[in-house]
Amino acid sequence: MLGFISNQITSAIIDGTSVVWFPVPKFDSPSIFSKLVDERGGEFSVVPGKVTYMAQEYRDPMVLTTYVETDQGKMVIQDLIPIGETIIIRRVESEFPFRVVFNPIFHYGLYRPVPDGNRRINPRGRDCVAFLYEYDGEVEMESDDVWKFSSGKGYLVANYSSDAKHGPLSERTSHLSLDFSRPFEKTVEYWRRSLPKSRIYLEDLYTTSLAVLLGSIYAPSGGPVASPTTSLPEVIGGSRNWDYRFAWVRDSSIIAESLLDADYVVKARDIINFLLSLINFSSKPFFYPLYTVEGTIPPPERKLPWLSGFRGSRPVTVGNGASTQVQLDVEGFFMATLYKYFEKTGDRVYIYDALEKIFYLADWEAENWRMKDSGIWEDRGEPQHYIHSKVMMWVAMDRAGKIASTLGMQDRWKDAREELRSWILEQSGEYFPRYPGSDQVDASILSAPLYDFVDVNDKVFLNTLRRVERDLVKDGFVKRYVSDFMGEAKHPFLLTTLWLARIYIRLGETGKARDLLERLDRVSGSLHLLGEHLDTSTLEFTGNFPQVFVHAQVVSALKELERFQ
Repeated sequence: MLGFISNQITSAIIDGTSVVWFPVPKFDSPSIFSKLVDERGGEFSVVPGKVTYMAQEYRDPMVLTTYVETDQGKMVIQDLIPIGETIIIRRVESEFPFRVVFNPIFHYGLYRPVPDGNRRINPRGRDCVAFLYEYDGEVEMESDDVWKFSSGKGYLVANYSSDAKHGPLSERTSHLSLDFSRPFEKTVEYWRRSLPKSRIYLEDLYTTSLAVLLGSIYAPSGGPVASPTTSLPEVIGGSRNWDYRFAWVRDSSIIAESLLDADYVVKARDIINFLLSLINFSSKPFFYPLYTVEGTIPPPERKLPWLSGFRGSRPVTVGNGASTQVQLDVEGFFMATLYKYFEKTGDRVYIYDALEKIFYLADWEAENWRMKDSGIWEDRGEPQHYIHSKVMMWVAMDRAGKIASTLGMQDRWKDAREELRSWILEQSGEYFPRYPGSDQVDASILSAPLYDFVDVNDKVFLNTLRRVERDLVKDGFVKRYVSDFMGEAKHPFLLTTLWLARIYIRLGETGKARDLLERLDRVSGSLHLLGEHLDTSTLEFTGNFPQVFVHAQVVSALKELERFQ
């Protein structure tokens, strides 16, 4: 049972009572607790003894509450990352004695720290992390990594500093008092204000999904991570292990669009601002399909051979090789979101300010739609004329044309758009294939009516829908495709499953949509968190976790269901 907490600068993954992933100082930094991808990777654990019962919930958004029972009594742990700090605060109330294992290992479990009292200093850097506590019981240091606590209550803190001279136990701050109750309560209040109660179908799933969206945003830039983890495998024991701690143009656009659906206009605009800042005039508007959360060029993909991987799934990687790909669909996702913002707000001043970038983007699409690409699924084989990519290029030109027309300007992309549309239909025949000449169908085409390329009742689309239902639906969930250059796509993909739910809503088949959404709610467990893929035999998520665009589509689907009822 994995939990997720964030303060919109970094995040942590918690497995039961153990913090097993904590990159610092930001989402895409090296982790100091990396047990998630190696049993010896370091952890910050409360060890209560023999557990007879454990349950978890988000009593408040982004505050993970864990209830523990042993034969000695009960314990409650509340975990959060306070706003504006690179620390984890764990509020503990226990009826029995327990131990704490505080074992940070720098740079993804590679560099063992140098002990300095309650501090642990990076031997290859200047940073350090301190174990601090405010506790009303007895505390005893048992060994370098283990502390014994009596029954009682208080706060346990992992406090990271980028330089040992700046830490909480340094000379610089030795005369300053520390109060962990204040940042704890202020952070709880922040998330309560950000996510007020909402009366909506599957309310807990909806609220948690919104919290994941907001928690994915790197507040200093507005760029959201696709997922807070790296190398959680698509198949246990397999090698499809990727780093998702970057701001993909596609994922970021989907997240912003869903925030608009939920009326989080300002947060959505923060993401749109971030994406607009990345558009260049030298080449393809979004030269890379992904960027760092700060908006810089993404790092190359590399392996971390010293890590054994999640349940032995190697390699563990950082960086992402998709940064070298050409992905032609991303401009379409962005333009769809930008136009939705314009429709929702009527903010002409904002659009005028971005007009030069918008027009260049559409011009580039009109001139380059005949290119091959790696597609939405970032296939690492030979580039193809992926039909979905062409659809999204059409979307980019369509939204630019609508913006121009609304502003009383010429829609100069109409001819290119119609030529592209005709090409897509000519290549498709009775149904939309993955690419011309392929006998496979791709679930990405489920998005075509969602972005107004075809009507949901279009004959070719309905034929495609029937092929998706026949070839790609497994145990009620939707696979992306049958296979790719790496072999079979084994597990269903939850983004496409939610696209199918949205198609059912638009077809008026709300019973089918509800069934899919309720299935997802059941497998999301008590925390209502969703991963990238679902192993339908074990009902375990695979791939990186939580997967943010999945939660984005939960929000959009539930808001659509509310409107169409």
